[in-house]
Amino acid sequence: MTLTILGREDRLRHLLPEAADLRITGFQSPAEDEKEGCLSLDSLVGLGAPQIWVVRVDDDSLLGFGMYPGDRLVVDRSARCAPDCYVVVGMDGESQYRVRLLTEDADGRLVLKAAHRFAAPINLELEELVEIFGMVRWVISYVGR
Repeated sequence: MTLTILGREDRLRHLLPEAADLRITGFQSPAEDEKEGCLSLDSLVGLGAPQIWVVRVDDDSLLGFGMYPGDRLVVDRSARCAPDCYVVVGMDGESQYRVRLLTEDADGRLVLKAAHRFAAPINLELEELVEIFGMVRWVISYVGR
């Protein structure tokens, strides 16, 4: 599996609203009640915050999790990981990162499950050293042409 961690220069930056948009003069028009604010993807997912990183899925090894090549994963490095969440991990000092499902086994121990059902789960209490890079908060997919 291949993931590419995008650098800080690739992340979106928050833009401050212009001062002209903040001025209110006179009475508000009734038409303003129907005006809807714009949707900002960067403010929705928290891009620009130092703990938020974007990771690109480079191959099809995550199809079992519903993540496809080219998808962007918004990873929060400051989040506390709880069972039943997706995490980005580095294992055994390898330079590649992987996405795993953090869950509990039948005995209540934390394990990391791969997207491929034939891969053996990694028991975090008994197995090798695992670095948890962060928790996947959002999956951004491109679905059109």
